[in-house]
Amino acid sequence: MIETNIYIGRQPILDKEGKCVSYELLYRHNHNASGAVFSDNVQATTRVIINLIHNIGLSPIIGTKIGYINVNEHILMSDVLLSLPKSKFIIEILEYTLVSDEIIERVRHLHGLGYRFALDDFLCSDENIEKFKKFFLYVDVVKIDLLVAQEVPIEKISEIFKEYNIRLLAEKVENIEMFERCRDAGFDLFQGYFFEKPTILSGKKIEPSVGNAIDMINTLHSEMDLTIVSQKFSNYPELTFNLLRYVNSAEFNFKGEITSIKQILSLLGASRLRSWLGLFLYGGIEDRLFREAIINAAKFRSKLMSELVTILGRKELADEAFLVGSLSLIDTYLQISMTAIIENIHLSKGIVNALLQREGYLGKLLLITEKLERTDQLQTVIENLAPKIKLSGEQLYTLYCQAHKYEERV
Repeated sequence: MIETNIYIGRQPILDKEGKCVSYELLYRHNHNASGAVFSDNVQATTRVIINLIHNIGLSPIIGTKIGYINVNEHILMSDVLLSLPKSKFIIEILEYTLVSDEIIERVRHLHGLGYRFALDDFLCSDENIEKFKKFFLYVDVVKIDLLVAQEVPIEKISEIFKEYNIRLLAEKVENIEMFERCRDAGFDLFQGYFFEKPTILSGKKIEPSVGNAIDMINTLHSEMDLTIVSQKFSNYPELTFNLLRYVNSAEFNFKGEITSIKQILSLLGASRLRSWLGLFLYGGIEDRLFREAIINAAKFRSKLMSELVTILGRKELADEAFLVGSLSLIDTYLQISMTAIIENIHLSKGIVNALLQREGYLGKLLLITEKLERTDQLQTVIENLAPKIKLSGEQLYTLYCQAHKYEERV
């Protein structure tokens, strides 16, 4: 039986510089290979592709990146894949796929048409290499699950695939040390939420642009006179420039002409400006490791949290919720402890408790947001979480998609 709702999640794939280059699109269907399941697998995948292309749209989910989509032998032999724009996807052949001459010929044919392939959860045993060896000529990426014991050490795995010009992707990278080890061993791509937990460096100073944003957050907290606040903005040209870009984005639809910073402050209000400045803390050095992935995660959290409090009847908390989401990764980004950062910013007790202990109303919503962001079992998580906050699965998934649209747009 096919599930009524199929939800599409995603997980970032990063390159050696820590830049997000692709997303694995995460959905689950029955892994059994019996005849009865064949139809379900193909139909489930068809529905995912229809949702992705026609209902949700490619842009909100993968933007300009490449999407990895999982398939088994049944889906490979169907025409489902032909509806995908081949320039936007890499077809990921699952590890339990039954290998046959017919399947190999199908992959060869699709490869000749311009489709690209990856092998999922590859086990570097002699038996497995022999089993999948005929695929190697048509595969761009091999994914190695780091949590599964390999017969070959990580440092030796790249040598196996070097002659085939295949890139290696390390899956389930759990910390920065493993990222560096795999990178040094010759891996090209990396997957996991390790980038949200780099080592916190003690004694590191807050950079000027970040310090300027913190200064403005504090000013908006303590100063009611818009003339004084606008004058303070004039001290920070990079903030003024980005504020003008912000109010001219698709997020707003101001009909009148913007003539001054004071006018913008009056239109937006102090609360919303503080929320925006929370995201601006992620500005600064362009080549910071994992910069884009962390910023995108912060955008997703901030939007989802503000939408959650609104739909749950607490709209007055929308700006606070947005600020919690936007600040929730700032310690990782700046490599400074959250306690040290909070000491420099005037925040309400509810926000502080949410950020430090994940406690209180906003803290609980932040935990929910983090679970939705990080899971590779999105449908299960949504079905478990939605009733607890008195939402339907469809409502929660709609908010999830809206948050990703915001992430790509802003």
